Amino acid sequence: MVRGSDPAAHAGGCTCGDCPHGAREGHRRAVAAFAAERDKLADGAGLPAALAHSPGASRQWVSDELTQSAVALAARSRADGEAWLRALWRRTAVAVWGAVVVLVLAAALTGIGAGWTAARTSAVVAAVALAAALTAGT
Repeated sequence: MVRGSDPAAHAGGCTCGDCPHGAREGHRRAVAAFAAERDKLADGAGLPAALAHSPGASRQWVSDELTQSAVALAARSRADGEAWLRALWRRTAVAVWGAVVVLVLAAALTGIGAGWTAARTSAVVAAVALAAALTAGT
């Protein structure tokens, strides 16, 4: 958790780094809530008394309740997926720029004895341009 932050802010909606209360934990909670709601309705608990006399109305009400729970679960799933993609993109950007640094160092070290050539310059410029284009939206 971020130092000095409000613990209530991390109640399943947080998408910060490695926060144990992040989107993944929120998704787990949503799945557990959906399963509990499904099991409760399967046992016949929670059904309004006004609907108990009509099997068709009862089925429709249960269907509506499960649909609402599934919508909430889908929203948590999307949040978890988006958080995962953001984390993956950060690691990818670091890897791309790390490869550029390795290429620049390799070109510089091999160019010491043989001299700097236009091919080395173009390789470094191309790598920097490609990395900049790939990570421009970061």
